[in-house]
Amino acid sequence: MRPSIFLKNLQTSSNWRAQYNPLRGLTLPMLVALLEAGERGDYARLQWLYRFIEKRNPTLRAVLQRRQSSLTKLDWDIRIAPTAGSDPRALGARQAAALRAAYARVENLREAVSFLALAEFRGYAHVERHLDKQGRTVRLEPVPQWFWARLGPEAPWQYNATARPGLPMPGDPVLEPARFLYREVSAPVDEIAAIAHVRQALSQKDWDAFVETYGLPPLFLELPPDIPPEREAEYQALAEAILGDARGTVPHGTGIHTVDSGARGQNPFAEHLRYQDELIVLAATGGKLTALTAAGSGTLAGGAHQQTFDDLAEAEAATISEIFQRQFDGPVLDAAFPGEPRLAWFQLTATREMDPGETIERALILARAGYEIDPKELGERTGFQLRLRNYALAPLPKPPMPEDVSHDATADATSGEA
Repeated sequence: MRPSIFLKNLQTSSNWRAQYNPLRGLTLPMLVALLEAGERGDYARLQWLYRFIEKRNPTLRAVLQRRQSSLTKLDWDIRIAPTAGSDPRALGARQAAALRAAYARVENLREAVSFLALAEFRGYAHVERHLDKQGRTVRLEPVPQWFWARLGPEAPWQYNATARPGLPMPGDPVLEPARFLYREVSAPVDEIAAIAHVRQALSQKDWDAFVETYGLPPLFLELPPDIPPEREAEYQALAEAILGDARGTVPHGTGIHTVDSGARGQNPFAEHLRYQDELIVLAATGGKLTALTAAGSGTLAGGAHQQTFDDLAEAEAATISEIFQRQFDGPVLDAAFPGEPRLAWFQLTATREMDPGETIERALILARAGYEIDPKELGERTGFQLRLRNYALAPLPKPPMPEDVSHDATADATSGEA
């Protein structure tokens, strides 16, 4: 395998960065500064922060995993243009065979698709081609986002080998398009999720202080009558022991009183935390999920939500398919079929299993319309073992003869006269 020219320092660069926790002491002004640096092309610290938030924020982690799992369930296929004539179709078939062989050589195609999908959250994603001795792609290696920088939003990508903060240096290699597949998203989800996460962290901190202060009602020890002043310190120690969850007794006549200040019932933190979760879900689903729970589900994994994530995966699959068509299919077909039109292409396709009852219902509709359905294919789709049953049809009743009709009419008329 031809070695990577960009990832040779990956392990060394990751070791020192692994010691840095970007969430420690993070505030909104610090986050705004990181976002502004990212707009200038300085991504190292911002992308490292995104990784930590994706790991620590439960809602963001859930929607990210749900979207990626729905996408990786899709299968891939090579499509051929429906061109008339024998020669173009033969060319399309040969191009399709070449593409299938090229994709079959890629050992981590599903991983590459999943990493390109991460651009929806982090803003961009690059996978590097690893080539064999014949120059054929055998692996698409994901390059962590904190190893990239650029001199502005439209400038070429440059490799930041040490993942250092700051803009690219003069010696940083410029991305060679022939060696990479990459995807860019102008409005990534993690920009919104990072702001929501910082607000949640601050709100959670205040909530913890609120619980510490008002979780237990204020407790006061009433001294027995005629206590000399020199013994008040003794009772104060008893009161502090009781507040510290100690167990013991107090002298006869001592009263213990609690005071409800009314503040314990005023808790704005839960609603604030829930609102930040809703912002993350709205951003990650494009507004298709307007609340965290579907009717009766209570989780992001409910049936109604799963349908939404499947729809999002199919829409994103179309975008990722276009990236492969442009950045992977193009070079393969141009090398194998120079000067020929491109009649075959890569496509991520849905593999949803239809409910057996729905399949049977559609089969009945087609049968009533006059179409014959292959029992073997119908059995594969429903999971049933189908066999045609031979039976004799019951004879249809004979239509009434004309003389019988006249006889019955005469009888009816006679009975009517009687």
